[in-house]
Amino acid sequence: MLNIYGGRINDPIAIDPVELAEACAKRGQLVVQFSRPDAYTPAKLSLLNEACRLAPDSLQVRFYGHYQGAFDATMLRHLPEVRDLGVDCLTKILQEEEVGKLPHLKRLIFGVFEFDEPDFLQTIELHKLERLVLIENRKRNIDLHPLSKCESLRNLFINSHSKGIHAIAGLPRLRKLSLGAYAKTHPLDFVGAIPSLEELTLVLGGRLHIDDMSSATLEMLQVLRVRGLSTLGDLSRFSLLSALRVEDQLQLVEVDLNGANLERLWLANCKRLVELPGLERQHRLKEFRASVVALDMNLLRDRDWPQTARSINLFSGSQKWNDDAIARLKDRGLGEKGAIWL
Repeated sequence: MLNIYGGRINDPIAIDPVELAEACAKRGQLVVQFSRPDAYTPAKLSLLNEACRLAPDSLQVRFYGHYQGAFDATMLRHLPEVRDLGVDCLTKILQEEEVGKLPHLKRLIFGVFEFDEPDFLQTIELHKLERLVLIENRKRNIDLHPLSKCESLRNLFINSHSKGIHAIAGLPRLRKLSLGAYAKTHPLDFVGAIPSLEELTLVLGGRLHIDDMSSATLEMLQVLRVRGLSTLGDLSRFSLLSALRVEDQLQLVEVDLNGANLERLWLANCKRLVELPGLERQHRLKEFRASVVALDMNLLRDRDWPQTARSINLFSGSQKWNDDAIARLKDRGLGEKGAIWL
């Protein structure tokens, strides 16, 4: 019997490849993860490898923790069938070049805090990768220049690393990009040169503006906890933008929507936000959410929303007001649950 919590199986005592593959087929995606060296043996990993063969696109193998020492990547030799690998939340790693020797690897999460090999990406067959997550190390020094070889990459998350990031500008299949703690001294002008980019998330880090960033293909923009940001600028430089999420921006006073044509707008914990010029022009708007903002909530609750609107969620500091707003909006056919942001 598999002990599955939140889609994860942690330090399994035994592995039945067929049972595990059937669970993947039922759930769609599972992670088998190990937190310490004594939780796995070559024999156990060989059984897990068979499960990877049976469920190649729905099973992730992850190694994390190992708090008393280092993760020995030679153990990956027992997992030649793995397609989706997580080697993260680790302090140290040994023989990291073994990651690049996995013949079928398509999705990789890599984050080792005391890792100091700037040329690590040169050891990976990058042209095979479809998804890559690079988490920060102490020196934040992984050289990103080799990413220019990621011709199959669709989803990329980079946390804290920035050297050579312009190499991703020409990636032909990159659809989703997330930049975490991206240094304010580094520009964002390369974003506009990514030919097929559809989704962009900026999270943490700090900068005063994002005026140097534009895109003719971007459809979703998320700006989360970027310190010091005081403006989003003219949104018309994102001509296809349909979804905008802004959270935890404490310097933001207004979001100018005049240049936008949105279907979804989410504003949360922007305590100084008092103006939304151009809201009346959002004739395609289906979903709107405002929470912990300085906007006139009564005016938002009672306004004439466009005929396309289905989900209007407003939250003030008063639970009584919130309950009343929910009831009123539901009576007007505006009470649908909003879509999930990923």
